[in-house]
Amino acid sequence: MMGPMILVGRGLSRRPRLWTKGLPPGCRVMLVSEPGVWRLHGAPVAAALRRAGFRTGIHILPRGEKAKTWPAVERLLRAMLEAGLGRDSALLALGGGSVTDAAGFAAAVYMRGIPWVSLPTTLLGQVDSGIGGKTAIDLPEGKNLVGAFHQPRAVVCDTAWLDTLPARELRSGLGEVLKYGLLFDPALRAPLRKGRLERVIRRCAALKARLVAQDERETKGRREVLNFGHTIGHALETAASGRLRHGEAVVCGMRAALRLSQARAGELESFLKTFPLPRLRLRESAVMENLRRDKKARRGRLRFVLLKAVGQPVVSDRVREASVREAVRFILGELR
Repeated sequence: MMGPMILVGRGLSRRPRLWTKGLPPGCRVMLVSEPGVWRLHGAPVAAALRRAGFRTGIHILPRGEKAKTWPAVERLLRAMLEAGLGRDSALLALGGGSVTDAAGFAAAVYMRGIPWVSLPTTLLGQVDSGIGGKTAIDLPEGKNLVGAFHQPRAVVCDTAWLDTLPARELRSGLGEVLKYGLLFDPALRAPLRKGRLERVIRRCAALKARLVAQDERETKGRREVLNFGHTIGHALETAASGRLRHGEAVVCGMRAALRLSQARAGELESFLKTFPLPRLRLRESAVMENLRRDKKARRGRLRFVLLKAVGQPVVSDRVREASVREAVRFILGELR
């Protein structure tokens, strides 16, 4: 498969002719964002699009996971229809993972699919969630249970946007960077310095794009390794109801997966233990119930990405429930 064009650099968002190639000149586009991101970054992007000749509508989704609900997406779809968007139009998703997930899903289902561009404004989005064409919304029972694979035309990583991120959001993105470090490239486990940021984003984006090109729909096992830390991580994130950032949940999930792995768990767990986490109490029963609904399960068996060693991931559906429960209890104890 041909992947999207991925652009990384400062100020790219104000140069739309670079990332709208292939769209009809002067077509209708809708810029989709959320309140905080719009206040910081929306107006300059909309102005640049209009200067480039695009008839630009604007739609603001709710903050956070509330963007990824049926009512929010239905309002977006109706706004697209009212704005006159057709098959020759495009959706532009400006925001973090919730915005790119929800807007990408709307683009996938509107008129059976229209083009879209991912404009991720968080480190998490630029290294992972804004790339790959996985679009989804949540159900009350769990994250990302309704979705579609729909590749963006382009992914635009304007590193200037990261200057405005709160420290906790930067750390959340670092959780996904550490995942790539454990799976593929030990150099990505080094401290994230500002001067390295653009290089780190390029490396993570290239790693993900390569795996997506080999296994777009997660049917061959190659892309599935990117779920390292996500099985238990998603269950924790859902149980936390917004009190745990995605990258924080992934770090917890990776620590749990290492306890289930044959890797040098002591060394790697010590490394991940340096990652700062919030203090919160979660019910073990809620986490286990979320695990039972995991969409990656096959024939009723949970699937875990484990490590034989750094850089040697393996997918297994033969982890005993007692071992999973022990790993969950360990993580819950660490969060208290």
